[in-house]
Amino acid sequence: MENKNAPAGAQSVMDIGILAPAEIEFYKNPQGFLAMKKGEEDFKRVKLSRILPFAQPEKYITVSDMDSKELGIIRDLAELTEAQRELALEELSARYYCPKVTAIKSIKEKMGYFYFDVAFGDYKKIFAVKDISRSIKQIDEKCIVITDVDGSRYLIEDVWKIDSKSRRKIEPYLY
Repeated sequence: MENKNAPAGAQSVMDIGILAPAEIEFYKNPQGFLAMKKGEEDFKRVKLSRILPFAQPEKYITVSDMDSKELGIIRDLAELTEAQRELALEELSARYYCPKVTAIKSIKEKMGYFYFDVAFGDYKKIFAVKDISRSIKQIDEKCIVITDVDGSRYLIEDVWKIDSKSRRKIEPYLY
């Protein structure tokens, strides 16, 4: 919808910059980073971000240049060709690496830090959290994301599906 009262060259409020899958092409640059061609423009390196990372991880993906200037939004990765979708998912997987916690062995407080001893299937890890009230986010009634002091994220997909001992250890920190 065009706004006839807007100054020349001004974008409509409704124009949120949706990228048409036929108009873009992702590729790897010589250094192995994701790049994108959009018409005649060639962006030698781009980054992808999820607008709704947990609710709709493959929809509404922003594409930005390395100066964080938004180039547009991909409405749904399913609209891309399989090869293009794989390149986008590979980039997003690296950016949003988030191991799934399957058990919590312990949570211990020491000198202002909380140390989580957790398992991801057969793999075990201990990580530290500084500000526990800001580092544990309950996304919905079952999904929890924990961010450690290094900015790494850990996911409990469904707090009701982990064992009851693990759930009792995390419950005091949920609100």
